[in-house]
Amino acid sequence: MQNKFLSTTAMVATTMLLASTGAHGADKIKLGLGGYFHAYAGVGSQDDGAGEPGAGLRNHKIVRESEIHFLGKTTLDNGITFGVNVQLEGETCTDQIDESYIYIEGNFGRVSIGADDPASDLMAYSAPQPISGVGILSPDVTFITIGNAVGTPDAATSISGDSEKITYFTPRLSGFQLGLSYTPDSCEEGACGGTYAGFQSDATAAQQSEIIEIGANYSRKIGGVNIALSGGYGRGDLEVAAAGSEDQTQWSLGMELGFGPLTFGAAYRNDDQGTSGSNTDRTDYGMGVTYAMGDWTFGAAFAHGEAEAGAGLGQDETDGYQIGATYNMGPGIALTGGVTHWEVDDNLNAVAIENTGTALVFGTILSF
Repeated sequence: MQNKFLSTTAMVATTMLLASTGAHGADKIKLGLGGYFHAYAGVGSQDDGAGEPGAGLRNHKIVRESEIHFLGKTTLDNGITFGVNVQLEGETCTDQIDESYIYIEGNFGRVSIGADDPASDLMAYSAPQPISGVGILSPDVTFITIGNAVGTPDAATSISGDSEKITYFTPRLSGFQLGLSYTPDSCEEGACGGTYAGFQSDATAAQQSEIIEIGANYSRKIGGVNIALSGGYGRGDLEVAAAGSEDQTQWSLGMELGFGPLTFGAAYRNDDQGTSGSNTDRTDYGMGVTYAMGDWTFGAAFAHGEAEAGAGLGQDETDGYQIGATYNMGPGIALTGGVTHWEVDDNLNAVAIENTGTALVFGTILSF
């Protein structure tokens, strides 16, 4: 553990030393604003008999998802750029500012320090979203109740999430780029008492720490085809040994191919979930295609997630299907809509968990 920390600290110190060489004459960082606001209205139906997931629930809903981003950067005379990114949630959340970090960028690549997703997630390619902002791989918004062990499918490698970390990205060479993230503790700063006053506990039950996550991708146009490929790997150390638990490992693959107006994407992830028992892995994958026609983009996608419950116990499964369209009205303004269908299975066929539902969604997407 200590070796991981020392080697990562040495990398950051070297970067800072390079950045300071011949550094002067830069303007003070000035913050600007960015962000987005997504607003959706949905109506649907799901299993709503006695004891079923939809019992006693409305069949319509209005929902929003928004963030305000505070952005700033400055470039020194030696060409090194220092920047900051602070992302404020547009609604009251347990992590009101979920991502905030500084970064240093130059010919050596880029180093970021703070709360952000790991390189294995940030560098991943995946299936396109037919309904903008409401996909079926790790969607921000769902209108159907999904209460099994899978939840919604998610094909990106991310053990650490937004926890405090150091990340390094190499320069992109001949289409290739590598990224490496180191996270001392998977407990997020804003959610863990005492993290600002003293070191964090290294003996928290069921928690992964000393997490290393690696991402790699390749992006290039060959002939008339845009090719983007990605891979991710992550491994954590279990803080407290416990029966049935172990160090967690994830790995993933992704791709995106573009042929003129046609885009096809797919992604796959395997997660051992930090469990040592047999038949306890989780697998997620998805694929999608979109077709651009002027200001319109039409698409369809499918996603699947399954979590094994143990030897002889079967597995929970979630399947999602989506068709949709997006119309770009102008810079930063789009209308989107479509239909999403979910099928939710429980390994024990529990009536309170298994569900089938379909939702019709319309939304407005603003980015600034």
